[in-house]
Formats: sequence, structure tokens, C-alpha cells
Amino acid sequence: MGEEGVLLAVVFGLILVAAVLQRITGLGFAMMLAPFLVVILGPHTGVMLTNMLAFVAPLLMLALVWRDIEWRRLLLIAPVALLVMPLFGWVAAVSAPGPLYIVVASLVLIGLSLSLIVGRIHARADGPVTRVLTGIGAGGGVVLAGVGGPAMTIYAVVSRWNVRAFAATLQPFWILLSVAGFLTKVTFSGDEIPVFPWWFWAGSLAVIVAGLGIGTLIRGWVRDAAVRRLVIFLAFVGALLSLITGIRETIGA
Repeated sequence: MGEEGVLLAVVFGLILVAAVLQRITGLGFAMMLAPFLVVILGPHTGVMLTNMLAFVAPLLMLALVWRDIEWRRLLLIAPVALLVMPLFGWVAAVSAPGPLYIVVASLVLIGLSLSLIVGRIHARADGPVTRVLTGIGAGGGVVLAGVGGPAMTIYAVVSRWNVRAFAATLQPFWILLSVAGFLTKVTFSGDEIPVFPWWFWAGSLAVIVAGLGIGTLIRGWVRDAAVRRLVIFLAFVGALLSLITGIRETIGA
């Protein structure tokens, strides 16, 4: 197997793991893919491919979780996220990617740490201000780093959102943000659709379907408390990987 074959196997393996995590936790697809695809394919192509694939996984999941979706949660978060995405798209277009990753990742790590502190003292925050800040964080994260999951994880922790409803409600949200993020990148950064052979797209779809199937089987054996811990862990890992990516981009490693 040549170098291209190894890279292809790695990418498909990442997509499979990301799809499994997406089915179990409701997020993790973009957080799992983006940092690695950015390193393998470059910042622009990596984020664009992540946005495109992150549209497919929640779309396929939608029918499985429809009954558990809490649409009222999205009434404020989703519009705010969409409104701020053009601004962040402009920022991404005129800024170096490395420092942006560092800033976004650092803010996410601080936010996650604070949310855990709030959770420890049994406080709860779920007002309009909290949801507006969540929308800003999710929209900005998708455009700047290809990930909006950490912002939603922070909100889930401080609002004490039920895990099953959280995982379900995120799916239409990810569909919306993936489309908006893709259009924002095309408009402001001039990025083009990544060019891959047809079999790559077909293979990616097959791997996503397989991953969702595996995740469905595993989900029945996993307790909600374990899922919540996994969600928080993934958010920290995603932020740390973005921070490492930013440092690498900045120093030119």
C-alpha cells in the first residue's frame, strides 16, 4: 500500500470513528475530523471537507432521533449562530489561520473549564443570554475551526440538558450550520469544493452509514452518565487538537 493508500485508510478510519461518536453522543463528527483533516489536507480543504461530511451524518441520523428533538432550544441559538457566521467568515478570510485556531481553542478550553466548575456547584444557566452566547460560539467555531460542538457542550453542561434530547436536537442544528458554514467559506474565503474521485465520496458515505449503524448498536449499552462524560471529553480533545493545529500553523511546523 502506497502513501496515498495509507492516507485514504486513515481518512476513512477517522470518518468511521467520527460517525460512531456522532450516533452515540450527538456530536464529535466535526471535532474528530477537522483537526486531522486540516493537518492532512491543509486548513481550507480540511475545514471544507469537514463541513460537507458533517452535513451527511446528522442528515442520516435525523429519522432515528426525530421524536427526541427539542425545537424550542434552537429558536434562539440557531438564528444567532447564522447571523454571526458572515462576520466570522470575514475574520477568517483576512486573518492567518494559525492564530485563529489558537484563540478559538483557548476560549473553548476556558469555557469548558468554567462550565465544569458551574456544574460542580450545582448552578444552572439557561436564559436568553446563555443561548445567545452559545449561538455565537457555535457559529464562530464552525466557520473559524470547523467545529461547533464545544460551544454546545458548554451550554449542555451549564443548562443541565438531558443527554438524549441534547444528542437529538443537535442533528438539525448541525445540518443548518454545515450548509451555512460551507456557503460562508465559499463567499468570504473563495474556497472551492474539494476535488476527489467519485469513489471517495461513495466510500465516505458508506463508511458514515456503517459508523452510524455501529453507534446505534453501542448506544443501547451505554448509560447516559457515561455519554455525558464522553461528550465533555470529546470537547476537550477537540479544543486541544485545534490548539495544537494552531501552534503548528503559526510556527510553520
